[in-house]
Amino acid sequence: MRNFTQTTALFKRVALCIALLAFQPAFGESIEANSFKNEAHEQRYRSLIDEIRCPVCQGQSIGGSNAGLAKDLREKVRELIIDDQTDDSIRRYMTDRYGDFVVFKPPMNKNTYLLWYAPFVFLALGLFFFIRSLGKKPSNTSGVVDTQKARDLLK
Repeated sequence: MRNFTQTTALFKRVALCIALLAFQPAFGESIEANSFKNEAHEQRYRSLIDEIRCPVCQGQSIGGSNAGLAKDLREKVRELIIDDQTDDSIRRYMTDRYGDFVVFKPPMNKNTYLLWYAPFVFLALGLFFFIRSLGKKPSNTSGVVDTQKARDLLK
C-alpha cells in the first residue's frame, strides 16, 4: 500500500511540473512600432533594422531581436532617420562602433577580401583537382598480371 501511495505522489509531482512548463508565460518583449512623420521614414527604418545585425544575438537583425542592445540600436536608428541622416551614414555609424560584422552584407575592403574571394578560390581549386583526377586513367596491366598469377597458383 505504501508503494502505491509513493507512486501516486510522484506521478502528481511530475504532472504538476509538466503543467507548469507547458503554461509558462512568454517573457519576450515585443518589438516596438515607431510612428514617423511620413511613410518614407518608416520604410527606411524597417529596411535598416533588417539590414543591421544584433551584436548580442549575432544571427538576428536588430529588428527581430529582443535583446536590450538591439532595442537601443533600433532607437538610435530611429533618431538618426528623424535627424535626416542618409542610409549610408547610418550604416557607417553602426560599423564605426561595432565593426563590419554588424551589417549582414559587409563592405569590400582590404580586411574583407578573403571573405569575398575565398569561396571562388576554393571552387577553382576543387574543379582543378576534380578535372585532374578524371584525366588519370588506371592502368589495366596490373589486373592482367594478377589474373595470370592467380591462374598459376591454382594449377
